[in-house]
Amino acid sequence: MRAAVIAAALALAAAGCSGDATSGGSRIPICEVRFAAPDGFAPSETHEERYDDRIGVRLGFADDAGRELHVFAGIRGEFGEGLPGAGDVDLADGGTAAVLGRDDVWVVRWDAGDVCDPRVVLVNGFDRDGLQEVLSDAGLVASG
Repeated sequence: MRAAVIAAALALAAAGCSGDATSGGSRIPICEVRFAAPDGFAPSETHEERYDDRIGVRLGFADDAGRELHVFAGIRGEFGEGLPGAGDVDLADGGTAAVLGRDDVWVVRWDAGDVCDPRVVLVNGFDRDGLQEVLSDAGLVASG
């Protein structure tokens, strides 16, 4: 049963910002994230937030060690507020994302140029090297 839940969550997480939802006769996009949870991480939460022009999505994942990954698309907020800048990472799709954070709390933020911006990954429980590894394992950043 757990494997089926994980597979369903990974299928959802692997999709892009697409799809439509009917709301009062109009169609608005459902934002989805391109993120495959690394080995050992299981879904912990899913949240959708309706806006006039989109439905934003938040997916959460956790592992047995208490580390967490939260992935957002189209959710408004001040992600990383108060955290210092920590450079950039090259995304697997060719874009660039800003990294904010220190110690074991990190925020990776980028825009794709559509209604589902911003895209954000919040990582808790990894040092800077571990952040790069988990983002690579999730298929978000370019390997190497």
